[in-house]
Amino acid sequence: MPNSKPSQTLKDHVNQNVKQVVLGNLQFKAWFDSRYPEELVRPGDGTLYVCRWCFRYTCDKQAYLSHTTTCANKDTPLGTKIYDHDGYSVWEVDGEDHKLFAQNLSLFAKLFLDHKSVFFDVSSFLYYLLVYTNPADPNNYHVLGFFSKEKMSWDANNLACILIFPPYQHKQLGKFLMGISYKLSAWEWRDGLIGGPEKPLSEMGHRSYVRFWEERLTRFLLHINPSGAKDEQANTKPQTAKKYKKRPPREQMTIQDIGQATGMLAEDVLTALNAMEVVQAEKKSVKRKRASQPDDEDNLPTAVIKRSSVLDWAKTHRVNLRDPVSEEGFVGEWAMGSDNEEFD
Repeated sequence: MPNSKPSQTLKDHVNQNVKQVVLGNLQFKAWFDSRYPEELVRPGDGTLYVCRWCFRYTCDKQAYLSHTTTCANKDTPLGTKIYDHDGYSVWEVDGEDHKLFAQNLSLFAKLFLDHKSVFFDVSSFLYYLLVYTNPADPNNYHVLGFFSKEKMSWDANNLACILIFPPYQHKQLGKFLMGISYKLSAWEWRDGLIGGPEKPLSEMGHRSYVRFWEERLTRFLLHINPSGAKDEQANTKPQTAKKYKKRPPREQMTIQDIGQATGMLAEDVLTALNAMEVVQAEKKSVKRKRASQPDDEDNLPTAVIKRSSVLDWAKTHRVNLRDPVSEEGFVGEWAMGSDNEEFD
């Protein structure tokens, strides 16, 4: 298997000759044109063999088989483990420390992402590998996908690129990685940032994120804790001495408040609420204004979101109210009870 260095190849050349990919014991079609260099992926080869551990590539089947017996990443994933729960783990790989790996992973991802543009200048990115390890076979792991993000993003982007490899799609793994990306933005901690994915999103990316945001807001508005159960403390109603029927208490919050509580940008909160169609116009009643009430308060646009409407939406769309990311799964500096300060 050639020790390729894609950063030294012609970066703007498009190779359209990769028709199908062999990744481990899986074979599937490429979706888009590749950026693999023609001196390594020759015209007419059609099939590309990719190591499922280090993502080095070749069109020579024998070279591929020989490499898989000696791959340095065969026993454990590259990088630092930050999450481990129910067989799924996430590993952080620094593009500067593991440049060739990051370049090869990016070139592989281009076969399935039409808009991916970073293949070679990987030093400013972190890569998060989604890995599955069968507990019955702990020495055999599979990389299912990844997401990347810039180390320093002026727009507070928590994700630049995301891909679940085709054989593992439609298993809710994309939502899982999105949830991980929000956790890693550290919005819950002091000096953390509220952000979102790099924009503009592709059409498929927009659909995926809107659904992710909708479900995230649903859990918040219904006071659902990460396990999928109702947060009884949040739903506790004040005791009243009178026994006549009384309207349930109303919570007042701004779009910014919701964003602060969920780690979402205000624009993303609005996008999700509009897509859910659970917002109703406020019917303003004429009442005497208190002397302490600011003049501007009456001029603010207000709306009503009924929990019953949110619950109906969740049932109609068969939303799993359990958070795909388990707080108990984080390890190291991201673990619960670590030294990082959280908001009171």
